[in-house]
Amino acid sequence: MKKQTKRTILWSVLGVLAVAIIVLAAVIIDLTGFPGNIRETDYSKQVNTEGVKSTFHQGVIYRYPGIVPMLEVQGDYYEMGLQYGALLRPEITSGMVAMEKILRWNADEMGVPFPALVGIIKYQARRMAGALPQKYQDEMRGVSDGSGLPYDTVISCCLFYDVGMGMGCTGVLMRGPDGSIIQGRNNDTAAFGGEELARMTVVVRYKAKGANVVTHMDQPLYMGVETGYSDKGLTFGEETLYVKKPDPNGYSLPYLIRMVMEEASSLDQIYPYFDKYHTIGAYGCVWSDLHAGRGAVVQLTPTAWVKNELKDTLLWNFNRIYDPDLAKQQVASVNVSNSNIDREAVASTCPQKPVYAIEDVVKFVRAQTGPDGTDYSWCGTKRPVCNWAASQMMIFDTKSDGFYMAVGPYYAARQDIYHFFNDFSRKPELFMPAVPIKPVVEKAAQIENRLISKAEKLQAFIDLANEYKDDANVQFVVAYKAFRLSRMDIFPAYARKAFAMDPGNSEYRMYAGMAHYCDKDMERAVDLLDAVTARYPEQDLIRLTVLERASVSASPQKTSTYRWQKQSIIDEYGAQAYYDEYLLPLIDVLGQIK
Repeated sequence: MKKQTKRTILWSVLGVLAVAIIVLAAVIIDLTGFPGNIRETDYSKQVNTEGVKSTFHQGVIYRYPGIVPMLEVQGDYYEMGLQYGALLRPEITSGMVAMEKILRWNADEMGVPFPALVGIIKYQARRMAGALPQKYQDEMRGVSDGSGLPYDTVISCCLFYDVGMGMGCTGVLMRGPDGSIIQGRNNDTAAFGGEELARMTVVVRYKAKGANVVTHMDQPLYMGVETGYSDKGLTFGEETLYVKKPDPNGYSLPYLIRMVMEEASSLDQIYPYFDKYHTIGAYGCVWSDLHAGRGAVVQLTPTAWVKNELKDTLLWNFNRIYDPDLAKQQVASVNVSNSNIDREAVASTCPQKPVYAIEDVVKFVRAQTGPDGTDYSWCGTKRPVCNWAASQMMIFDTKSDGFYMAVGPYYAARQDIYHFFNDFSRKPELFMPAVPIKPVVEKAAQIENRLISKAEKLQAFIDLANEYKDDANVQFVVAYKAFRLSRMDIFPAYARKAFAMDPGNSEYRMYAGMAHYCDKDMERAVDLLDAVTARYPEQDLIRLTVLERASVSASPQKTSTYRWQKQSIIDEYGAQAYYDEYLLPLIDVLGQIK
């Protein structure tokens, strides 16, 4: 996720909170460190472990080698929290170390002091936790007591997604045999927390008194639901959306979904919740009613919602608002971005069938090839459905016992896929083996997932380019990242090198044209840029602005045309502020090289 997007979400959620309130929060709340001191508890001594199975009260956890932990808790909500905290304590402890690394990295990326970031998170989490039903607050206190983790830290982790987290995910519904339904999902968590977050998945089942049984797959202390299913046949997956005006007084999405899954038994029973509860931000929610063979994508915003039920045999959902009225709420950076456009293009290659199988869903969530046969995992800035940020893949199927899941620090759907059974005492079985990832692509994904600065990532890609001297795309990646960091001492040479190695690539051509603009070779810059068809609006805004400036002496008429075309895009996507604040400074630096 882009630096400006993270900051926008975080500060928009806070609304008009003044710096004085943050300072006050820092005084009231312990800011010695986000994890706080995890105290020893007597509950840890009551955990009984025999082989892969550990028990505490009515809770049980299975830790099979090479498989994510599977935890089942039951009872009232405080008791479930107590079991959760005691049994999952090892994962919680290591998770807190990872979470502090993630938060410190994000604070550096956003230019926010770490203590201030922690104060913001804890302050907002307290407000949101206080608005939840008492049963969920009781559960959080149970987790605190069972794990020894401070209550403030527990609620901050439970509600962190609502405070400032964003992901780029994939959801798909397919019609299976005999009217059944199959749901697939990629959870692209790595873009937020890199390799640290990617290795923290746990499977948790809640068996609350008087409620539906709910199973979900998330990180430790995420006790709402981002991905999961109930014993009533309802399945759920979520894609982050971004709106201009989040509502800090809205309801937590993960806890709303958990409430729905614990109480609702059919697709029709879900919808009234969205009239009653308005969420903090915007979300694309993919639902299946496996028993009824129905599915829907629900687009939620803080002010309204719409549903789109599966009518044919295929329906997908990415990180954008599809409804034209709700789309007016979407931030400009999403309106002009490439990732959704690219994944839509890859998705369009999915063959239309009257009936699909689980293997078809696997192909969809693993997809990387565009309509022209290009491998989108390694071609310019293209982003495939299965990408370097995808750390979890899940599939729910009417006919199966349990669910299918693959995890990994990147390209999760291309890792080994396991069949997880409803009976956690049964070891998950390999369903489909991993597929190869090109070494250079894997190394690039490793770099992207490191919690290091953008400058350090640039240097790592320079090193990779030196290792793969004959790979045009790694040369381009260096040029692209150098441009975004205004490193014009690096940008031109790598941009020209990528284009020289593969002149048929239009994106390489565009950046080569920008490099010639840097070199004050305006004629060559115009020649290259004028022949490019931009893949997405942001790219075209950069291209047209450079063309406008490069042609000002030679052809005032062309300059006027480029300016008009640029402004038309800005107006169409409501992107004037975004263009002025984020794109124009990059282009200004591009033209300052002597």
